[in-house]
Amino acid sequence: MSSSWTPDESSETLLAEKGWLQGTVVGAVAYGIEVALYFMCFHLLFQQMNRSNYKKHLPPLIYIITTFILSTLFMVSLADFTQLAFIQYRDFPGGPNAFENIMFRLPVDSLGNVSGFLMIILSDGLVMWRCMVFSKGCMVPMWIIMFFPCLLYVASTAIGLMWLLQVTTNSPYLSSTSINYTVPFLSFSLALNIIITIIIVLRLLTYRRRISKVFGSSYGTRYMSIAAMMIESAALYSTFSVAFLTLFLLNNPISATFIGALTQVQIISMLLIIFRATQGKGWSQDIMSRVMTSRPPVQVIRMDDFKHTLRDGSKTFSGSTGIGAHATYKSNDPNSAEAAV
Repeated sequence: MSSSWTPDESSETLLAEKGWLQGTVVGAVAYGIEVALYFMCFHLLFQQMNRSNYKKHLPPLIYIITTFILSTLFMVSLADFTQLAFIQYRDFPGGPNAFENIMFRLPVDSLGNVSGFLMIILSDGLVMWRCMVFSKGCMVPMWIIMFFPCLLYVASTAIGLMWLLQVTTNSPYLSSTSINYTVPFLSFSLALNIIITIIIVLRLLTYRRRISKVFGSSYGTRYMSIAAMMIESAALYSTFSVAFLTLFLLNNPISATFIGALTQVQIISMLLIIFRATQGKGWSQDIMSRVMTSRPPVQVIRMDDFKHTLRDGSKTFSGSTGIGAHATYKSNDPNSAEAAV
């Protein structure tokens, strides 16, 4: 292709626009995964719900419906804003990258910002609840464990409201007199998720070590496998968020590739937790009590290779030896009973 067709923009600007456009594609892929998980969770919850347990299943059902609506609105906003920048206003001074940094007050962009903020707050609230579930029965009082995460959650919400007010009035990237609340908001949310991830993983490792000592390493792994720890602790979002925030602080244009999918990945992590809990595999206080107090399964050993036959007149005894061995007693006398042990 002719190089004259390339826009008269710097390589940094073009790289930022590439990152933004690719971020929209990555966000759409994450949204597709989220849609699949949403319908799986909805089907399980709706199938299990009846008149006797609707109070238990109704809150998670309302939660996933709310987050799905917000996620859909976010994707609609992202797609429409991308279309405005790259198609309808392609000749905007500075190109699509400048359009993104300046036109924050457009209603379609405000819709995405509000939806994204609410999704982050709801997702952080869910991991707070899971942390409380794992903290029950701990030797340390729950209020001590939850004190710092609660402070982070309140601070994240407050800074998030200030960020939302900022991005709906002007561009935080162009104002030199005000603080850019984007980094503090995402940093507090990330710190909250990392701390809760560590708490949950440590609790699961503690249970796993105790159970392995008593019952063996294979007992209880359904709830304490590596995959279970990754899902229960929402480690997927924490890892993704660290990657984005690192690139963002380094002012790397590739960070735009992550920001389009950041909230979607967070919702995916939450839906995985709900799906696992709905399947009956999620950790709970009841499961903790049952796993910690149950006995290991008795191993049955059959030694069928050591069969023997005893004959005593008209009576025949045949069987196998060993633990769990079975025997059959037969008699030629029609008045005698045939018994199986």
